[in-house]
Amino acid sequence: MHLSPPLQPMLARPVDGLPRPGAAGRLVYEQKVDGFRALVFARSAPFVQSRRGADLGPAFPEIVRAASQLGVEAVLDA
Repeated sequence: MHLSPPLQPMLARPVDGLPRPGAAGRLVYEQKVDGFRALVFARSAPFVQSRRGADLGPAFPEIVRAASQLGVEAVLDA
């Protein structure tokens, strides 16, 4: 499967209570912190997409460089 921008990233959402554990009996939570929400498309021409679809690559050239060196095609939600 080939994924290309724009994609909608996962977003935090408010809830009234904690979810119940599933069949495995475990839950994993992640604190929402302020900052950038981005999708990194690691491929021959890496692309860093903002939450709204804009190109963040010029603002984060070190991420573009790192994505170009992964050696695999992947989409990272960061």
